[in-house]
This record gives sequence, structure tokens and C-alpha cells, in this order.
Amino acid sequence: MHEDPVLNIVTAALDDKEAKWNLEDINAVVLSSEDIQLNALDLCPYLWQHVLENEGATRLLNTISIKASSKECIITLQEIQETLSTNLSLWAQEDQEDEEAGHRLVEKLSFLLQLYSNITPRLVLRKKGPLETLDQLIKGISTALRLGSAAADKGHGRKLLESLSKFIVGVNRWVKASSSASDNEKNDCIDLLATLLLNSLATCGSYIQANIAERYLENHFPRRYLHSSVDSESLQGQEVASLMIESAKELKLRPKSLLKLASQGGGIALACIVLIAHWPIEEYAPELQQLSQLGPQIEFLLQSSSLVDECMFLLMSRANTQGELEVDTLASAVAALASSSPNPVQRNTAFVTLSLLVKKIPPPARLAFFSELLSNENPFPQMRVAAVGLVKESVLEALASPEKNILASNALFGQLGRFLLRPDPLDLFGGRFDPKEFLTSSEPPRLIECLGFYYTLLQRDTSNKTGIRDPSSVSDTRRGLLDPLAGCLDNLQSVADENSGMSVIALQIALERAQDALVNQR
Repeated sequence: MHEDPVLNIVTAALDDKEAKWNLEDINAVVLSSEDIQLNALDLCPYLWQHVLENEGATRLLNTISIKASSKECIITLQEIQETLSTNLSLWAQEDQEDEEAGHRLVEKLSFLLQLYSNITPRLVLRKKGPLETLDQLIKGISTALRLGSAAADKGHGRKLLESLSKFIVGVNRWVKASSSASDNEKNDCIDLLATLLLNSLATCGSYIQANIAERYLENHFPRRYLHSSVDSESLQGQEVASLMIESAKELKLRPKSLLKLASQGGGIALACIVLIAHWPIEEYAPELQQLSQLGPQIEFLLQSSSLVDECMFLLMSRANTQGELEVDTLASAVAALASSSPNPVQRNTAFVTLSLLVKKIPPPARLAFFSELLSNENPFPQMRVAAVGLVKESVLEALASPEKNILASNALFGQLGRFLLRPDPLDLFGGRFDPKEFLTSSEPPRLIECLGFYYTLLQRDTSNKTGIRDPSSVSDTRRGLLDPLAGCLDNLQSVADENSGMSVIALQIALERAQDALVNQR
């Protein structure tokens, strides 16, 4: 059998500490020479065993993918890919607790994509066209990426997407330059690459994490964001997203076509939402009607806590434009997120988004939505408190408008009065009132918000559009809320401790302001 001198030298460099040549020297010679015969069928599998663990082996394998026969490289890399996919599958079945092992496999997959990016554009097409060449190759890559996404963390997932982008851009340009392929075949290749991109984003898109929603909030509503979200981590995510957009443009994907694809649902919709959310605003201006097309997909993603950053950005940026939404299901999903997310920054972003969305809901539907948020059947007590502020914003806006609005009419308290002008439960301040239990509940902050709203409305609704000043309304509010609360203040003050003392003081101040406002309106 004829021995391969290059393989012998490489083997010696890896196995013999006293070898005459080290891998760096070999790599330099291979790079600088055009005459060296490289047997990729033997060299690639051997060097792959040392990839990432040995920097010299990794560099040399990369060089071989640039210099050796592209046909031989493709053959051996496809074999390596099959083995890697098998190892990823085994990891998912048996070794998921060994996260480091999973990460190493993903690193190898990223490097494999890099090698493919070097080799594929060098392929010389003879009898078969690019489509036949790419079909099996891309199917294998897609399978490996799907398996690899489960083993990745944020950093490795981003690296996978970076490597994928370079592969797609390079291969697409190779296809375009092919003189032997018809236009139809080229379009079929583009469709194949587009499917690879979308499927990969469906499984790896959650690793981008560029904080675009918080950044939008910071830029457009600076008084309402908690802290700056621009850091090196989020900027890295934005760079990865930009690569994904570049790949999409290469494949003739545009936001309008992505909107149509998103209607298919499933993983394709998820990928489309990632791309649309990260598409530069100057190239694709936000419009409220876009939410009508993406609404079902966004609602599903929010309910499953997937791609929250992208969904919040789409909702916030689109709701911050002109127009009106026909349904409030998106607002319901955002309200649940604003109430239940364990992340305070995410809760804040969701609430700001909610405050924008509710203004886009027609007033009658908005009134019904407020009723749901304020009801004691709402499973999120903190949202019952926050919802009072949303009602206040909408009512004051309606009062300031010359147009008729159900939110600035008697219907407001006809539907919401039992939530805004009454304690919960109605007999809360009755004979069985327990001040300690009351102070540890969510009712004090809710009543503080309600009393604040009542005071503001008395000041602003000078024309009594809502009926807030009607003698019957005033009498009912005194009897149902103000007087019973006033009668319990002494008990509350007597049991208040350091934690609850401020609540009692806030309640007293809110109550006195409301009472004074009633006196002054006479």
C-alpha cells in the first residue's frame, strides 16, 4: 500500500513530542505550496479526532478544506457529519446532564459548517447540477442543526447561527455563479437554502437574545425603562441577528413574503417572527396592521414564553403607530406575561407594551377588557392593581377628546364601578374585618390606586360625563367605600408594623384627598 507522506508527518506531529515537524510548520507549508498532494479522505477523518482540542490540528484541517480536492473533502465531511449527528442524538438520549459534552459537540458542528463554507464554493460541477449536489448535503446539515440546537447554550447557539449564515451566503453565491444551472434550478436551490435558514432559526432563534424590546423602550419611552439594556451580550446578539437578515436577503426573503410564510404556523412562523422583528426599521416601517397578520403566532409564543424579546418588540413598535386593533387577545397574552414573568425587566416591558396595546382596542372592547383585568376572578392580583392605571390613562384620554367615547360616559362606572369604587369583597370592612390579614393582602395597593383614580376623575371630569359627580354616585361611593374604610383606619394604624405602616399612611392620604375633593365640588 502506498503511504501518504503528509499523513505520516501529521501523525508524527500529533503523536511524537520530538517530531521534526509540528502542526504549525506543516500548516504553513501547505498554505504556501500549490504542489503538495493532500489526501483529504485520510487526513480529514484523522485530524477531526483532534479538532478543537488541538489548535494546530484545527487550523490544518481548515487549510485542507481550502486546498485539497473539494470532492474528496465533501465525501469525508459528510461521513463525519453523520457520525456527529449520531453522537448528538446519543447525547440527547443518554447524557443531557453532561452539558459540557453537549457544548463540545455543538462547537464541532459549528466548525463543520465552517469547513463546508470553505469547500462548497470550490465544487466543480460536471454531470450533475448544484441542486443534486446540495439536496442531500443540506438535509444532513439541517438534521445536525436540529440536534445541535438542543445541546447548545446561548453562546454556542449564536456561533451555530454565525457559521450557518456564512455557509448560506457562500453557497448561494456559488449557485448564482453556476453557468450549468437553469434559472429554475437556481431558484430551487435558493428555496432549499431558505428552508434550511428558517428551520435553523426555528430551533436556534431563541439564542439571539439581543434585547431589542428593551432597547426600543429605552429609546422611545426613556422614563419607563428600568435600566439600560445595551451591553456587550445584547450587542453580540444583534450582530448575529444582522447576519441572519443578510442571509435572508441573499435568499430573496423580504418582510412581506415572511408575513405570508408566518401564516403557516409552527416552526416556520417562529423563524419568520425572528427575522421580521430584527429587520431594520428603516427598511420595513412598523404598521399596526402587521399585528393582525402575526397576532395568532405572537399570542402562541407569549403563552409558551418563547421569543418574548422579539414578540414584545413587534407589539410595542407596531402599537406605537396609528390605527386600531379589532381584537384584544394579544393584550390578554401580554397582561398574563406582565403579571407572571419572574424577570422584573420583562414584566416592566410587557406592562408598557400592554399600555400601548389597550389604546388600540376600540373603546367598547377595551371597557370589556378592563372588566376582565379588574375582576376578582383575575388570577393575577398585581394586575388588578396595575389595571387601575390603565383605566385612568384611557379615561383621561377620552375626556380630553371632543369625540363621543364610551369610556367618558355613564357606561364607565356602570361596568367598572363595582371594581373601582368598592372594596373586595364588598363586606370587607364589616364585622369580621381582620386588619392584619387585610394589610398582608393585595387589597391595600389596589384601593390606593382606586382612590387615586377617583380623586383625579373628580378633578378632571368637570362636565360630569362619567356621572362621577351625580349625587347618587357620590352617595353610593361614600357608603360602599369611603366611610367603611375611614371607620377602619384606627384599627389599621394600631396593628401596622414597619412593613405595612407605609401602606396605612398611603391609604389615609388617598382617602383624605378623595373626601376633600367631594367637599370642594359642592
